[in-house]
Amino acid sequence: MVISRHRLPHPYRLGLTGLWLLPIGVLLLALLLGNGLSPALLDPRLLLAFGLMAIPALYIWHEGIDILPHGLVTRIHWPRYHAYDTLDNWYYDGRAGRRVLTIWGQGGRKVLECRAGHLTDFPSLLAALKANLRYRNWPT
Repeated sequence: MVISRHRLPHPYRLGLTGLWLLPIGVLLLALLLGNGLSPALLDPRLLLAFGLMAIPALYIWHEGIDILPHGLVTRIHWPRYHAYDTLDNWYYDGRAGRRVLTIWGQGGRKVLECRAGHLTDFPSLLAALKANLRYRNWPT
């Protein structure tokens, strides 16, 4: 069960997705106006180019962090599940110029680093971390 989803609000994600897909629409419209409906629009090279152009839109759409009862699912680059018992500690740098959350796993490696402004329900994420992980007073 997902307790809370953290990602850009829906209107912003929709706007960014539309912005990334706009060049595909403009190019497709130009091809249709110039040549009309033709079999060349099904050329694999053109479809591959459209697919590559759509990758950022898909990335923006799925990016986020889910808080689960026993861990976090981070979908920043690749979806990864991090159980709370595999995480070591966390630190939130709340200074005006920073506002960065960092979470470390076992062995001292960084698991997640993100800005508070990029998450819609940041206080819920902090509450889950406070309840399940040790707080580091200052990063080393």
